[in-house]
Amino acid sequence: MRKVGLFIYLIPIIVISMIAWNDYAGGIEELKNNPSAVHDIFYLDQGRKIVSIADGEKGLRGMIYNVSNHQLEKEIPFVSNIFKDTAVAYQNKQLVVATKDSNDVLSVHLIDADGNSKQLNRNSLKVNDYLKNSTYTWRNRLIVINDDWTNKNQTASMSEIQNGQLHSVDLSDPSLLPARPTSIDASSNSFESDVAIPMLVATLKDGTSAYISGILDDQYRPAIYLAKADQTSFEAEKQAQQQFVQHFQANPTRLLQVESDDPKQVRFYNQATDQIGALLPTPQPVYQAQIVLLNDQEVLITGSTNKNEADGKLIGYIYNEKTKQFTDIAPLLTNKTYDQLTNVNFTFYKENTTTPLYYSDTDASAGWFDPQSNTVTQMTTAEVEQWQGNDPAKQKSWHGFLAYLLEGGPIIFNLLIWLLIPLILLIIPLIIHFVLRRRKAKQLQTGIVTQATIIARTETGTYINDQPQVRFTVQFEDEGVLRKLDIKKVVPYLQMPSIGDSAMISYDRRKQTAIFLTTEDIPAQPPSQILYNAVLQKIDTYDPVNRGQALLLHFELDGQTYSVPVVQPNGFHYRLGDQANLIQIGGMTRLLSYGVLTDLNKTDELTLQGEIIGIQSFPVHIQQRQLMLLEVLVTQDNQRIQKVSSQYVPAQLALSVGNQLPVTVKQNEFQRDLRLMQGKQGSAQVIAVTFNGTTGERPIARITAQRGGSEYVLEQSIEPVYGVEVGDELWIAYDEQTREAMIVKYASM
Repeated sequence: MRKVGLFIYLIPIIVISMIAWNDYAGGIEELKNNPSAVHDIFYLDQGRKIVSIADGEKGLRGMIYNVSNHQLEKEIPFVSNIFKDTAVAYQNKQLVVATKDSNDVLSVHLIDADGNSKQLNRNSLKVNDYLKNSTYTWRNRLIVINDDWTNKNQTASMSEIQNGQLHSVDLSDPSLLPARPTSIDASSNSFESDVAIPMLVATLKDGTSAYISGILDDQYRPAIYLAKADQTSFEAEKQAQQQFVQHFQANPTRLLQVESDDPKQVRFYNQATDQIGALLPTPQPVYQAQIVLLNDQEVLITGSTNKNEADGKLIGYIYNEKTKQFTDIAPLLTNKTYDQLTNVNFTFYKENTTTPLYYSDTDASAGWFDPQSNTVTQMTTAEVEQWQGNDPAKQKSWHGFLAYLLEGGPIIFNLLIWLLIPLILLIIPLIIHFVLRRRKAKQLQTGIVTQATIIARTETGTYINDQPQVRFTVQFEDEGVLRKLDIKKVVPYLQMPSIGDSAMISYDRRKQTAIFLTTEDIPAQPPSQILYNAVLQKIDTYDPVNRGQALLLHFELDGQTYSVPVVQPNGFHYRLGDQANLIQIGGMTRLLSYGVLTDLNKTDELTLQGEIIGIQSFPVHIQQRQLMLLEVLVTQDNQRIQKVSSQYVPAQLALSVGNQLPVTVKQNEFQRDLRLMQGKQGSAQVIAVTFNGTTGERPIARITAQRGGSEYVLEQSIEPVYGVEVGDELWIAYDEQTREAMIVKYASM
């Protein structure tokens, strides 16, 4: 009997250990089957190593692989923002990788073939524009420019990374320039092969212009030329170029330039006299050519063997400007197309002290060419993604299983069985509950909350406390894609959801898993705060949207600044000095009313149920929020009315058609709209429009429209993305007796 009793005690240990092993093994398989997305790959050490830049848990990560055995040798975390943009160069047989974090702080790493990483910048360098718009390459130098004039506490700067060293210059320093730069741009063709020294043009705070060399001298300072008041921009730029050539002791007489007209061959060019010289004597003619500045001595010339690139073959040479020697790179171009070589994502790298010519094609491939052996080695990002499965951390092992047990709790559970046998039936539910809550909390931190529909359910055959575990198949929309996932959950029979029921879920995009949410899981909305009589102090202009303009309004109140993104329709204007009432909720600030500070009494407000029936996304992103136009069907009792509303939606909020959301309306306005929608409808032409402030971010308009010789008055807020202008033909619902009307469809829809 003792042996039987001992065996009974062992059953829970065996069962739970098997469950833990299956969960551990399933996690390993999930990691293998869903590798991190690889954005770029780069060869190092003459093709012996590959650096992969892939998604990481908190940004990007660099993974150093041994090409011969595909084994991961080192992993380097990189800070990154949501755009995950990078800038790369090869220097001193090492890879320079520049990224920036969510606060726009630049981070520059120098990586060698052994995976050793050195961060070059120790101070906070800000780059407020996209990294690809702020970086330039010039003969293996990496130049980073920041000209954020929107922040008075932010100085304009210029940084140069050369020979594995980073040097920065504060361009707001009075010893360099007489006034702070408000904008810095590269002059025309500045970083091309027909320019001896690259040049930047800065507009200063005092309205004058300054010309700045695009590289630093031996003292790590740029050359500066201040434009004279009586000079044209052409004269000032020419004078600056002459001064820079002398300062850097450059030779402007033997530059290279691609012909502007067909067949676009490479010729010598004298920048000092603006004279085009003889053809560059390549071993074979190169037509439709392009030039890449590799380093201080070498350039790469690629193109076609035929004047019509579509009929020719790719051809290319490394030309040493010092020795006048050509190196044929034809083997590297064998499987390439002309469109690939001219794509901005296709980049060549070569140092003048090393032999290999490297290339990288973002999101596609990388390779290197050895001119001495005339061999080419290439690899795709898809192949490198599969190498992630060779990571020892993704292989099943007892050591890994032990680490898994230490993370979760089953081993503690087993110990409690042996130590607390009388309490085992009480401890099991407590520990399982703890583990599930911990996993659920982690899922909630990383997941996207969205609404799903249950389309299937099947019992798994597992029972916990006499309650069945059910596999639910749910369907939901994410980023415009209709997805299906299985979710397992223990559910009492009396509380079993039906097929077709809606449910809130938390969806982890990286793991492609989801969990059901209860009302306790969804964070309660923080109380709102109304800010009265804030003053508009500054307006930032973004992209146009349909017939409107995206703006970022900056209000001040009691020494604090509050920013609100809006869309300004034609005919309506936000003006500096005007007052507005703002509302803060959930960490975001929105307009409550602007211009005419409307009555904030909520006694006549009505909160109704709305269903999203359409979503249109616009490529406008302000403060990590995207502009979307929502079509919402609002219901009261058996009456329905359709409304459109533009919103700047936070990036982490997933919206999809079918989502339910509360809609707050003025009761008298809603009743008027219902009454008008039950009457006649037809087209009418707008003959007058006036505006009087806003309610929320929607301008309040008084519109006079003419239909069949009769005039109708529409007093309502309008959708700023569509706008209303004189001459528009609207579709309206109208009352012939009262001459009231409302917009059913805008002219620009």
